[in-house]
Amino acid sequence: MKTKLRYIAVLLLILLISCLALANMATVKVSYLFGYFKLPLIILILVSVLLGAVIASLIGTSKHWAIKSELKQAQKELKKQTQDFEAS
Repeated sequence: MKTKLRYIAVLLLILLISCLALANMATVKVSYLFGYFKLPLIILILVSVLLGAVIASLIGTSKHWAIKSELKQAQKELKKQTQDFEAS
């Protein structure tokens, strides 16, 4: 059931992106520090969303690693304290 819902969600997302692409075919000029370039607006939107997703996942991954490291350290400390308690 979850697989079917996932496929439906993906199809709806593809449909939404297709509609967005058709509505934003205009070419825009993107200026940056050393010049500019022109590209379709939909490409600019998709690249912006993709970069945002990558940055968000990197932040989430770094927090996950920090929490995982903290958990391992706490488990080692608990194991040591348990061994000390059993020894006494």
